[in-house]
Amino acid sequence: MFAIDEIAYASPFRDWSPLGKFALALSLLVSSLLASSIVIPFLIFLIGFGLLFYSTKMRFPRVIILALLDGLVIFFIGAVVIAFVTTGETLYSVNLGFLVLNFSKQGVDLGMMVFMRAVAGVTVMLFFATSTPIPHLANALRQAKIPVEIVELTILIYRYSFLLLEQLDTMYIAANSRLGFRGYKNKFRTTAKLLVGVFIRSLDVAERSQVALSCRSFRGEFYCYRPPAKLTAKWVFASIIVFELMNIVNQMLINPVPLAAIFKL
Repeated sequence: MFAIDEIAYASPFRDWSPLGKFALALSLLVSSLLASSIVIPFLIFLIGFGLLFYSTKMRFPRVIILALLDGLVIFFIGAVVIAFVTTGETLYSVNLGFLVLNFSKQGVDLGMMVFMRAVAGVTVMLFFATSTPIPHLANALRQAKIPVEIVELTILIYRYSFLLLEQLDTMYIAANSRLGFRGYKNKFRTTAKLLVGVFIRSLDVAERSQVALSCRSFRGEFYCYRPPAKLTAKWVFASIIVFELMNIVNQMLINPVPLAAIFKL
C-alpha cells in the first residue's frame, strides 16, 4: 500500500509551487462550474486525468480506489435522481410495473452535466492532493497568510483522515479474511462493527497523536527541510489563460460560428 504522502513525494510535480498548482486547479474547477456546455467539464476531466496519470501512474491505496468507486456510484445515483425529478419534455420512460419513471430531456442534460462536473472536480483535486506533500501544503498556507490555527487544523485533519482510511482498510482485510462479509446478515453486522471500530480507533489515534506531538515540542508549525517554490506571476497568468481559454471554448460551443463566416473574415 502506498501512503498519500509517499505518492506525493514520488510525483514529478512535487517541486511545482503548491499555490501555483492550487491556482491552476481552482481555475479548472471554476471553469467547469461556470460552463454551459458539457464539453468543458469533459475537457477538464481529460486534463485532470492526464495530470493525475502522469503524477501517480494510477498507483493508489486500495482504500482510496474504493472511496473513488463509491463516489462515482453516488454521483451516478444523484444524476439519475436529477434526471427523474426535473420536469420537461419526456425523453423516455421506464415501466417498473408498479411505477413509471419519466426522464425528461432537460433532466438528462442536467444530470449528465452535474455528473461530469463532479467527476472532473474529483480528478483535478486528486491531482493536487497526490502531488503536494503535507509539509509543502503547510508552507503554502503560511505563504498565503492563513492563520496558524487554521493551518494546524487543516494539516492535522488532512493527515489523519488518510491514516484512518488506511486503518479502515486493514480492518476490512481482517474481517474479510474471517468471512465476515459472507451473507447479507454478516455484511450488516460486520459493517456496523467496522464503523464502531473506526470511531474508537479515531479517539485512540487522537490521544496518542497529541502525546506524540507534545513529546516533539510541537507548537503548531510544520517545518519543511526544502521549502517548495513560491507562487509567481507565471502561475497566475497560466491560471488566467486556462480559465479564459475554457471560457472562449464554452462560448464557441454555445454560439457556434459558421466556417463561411470565419473564412469571410
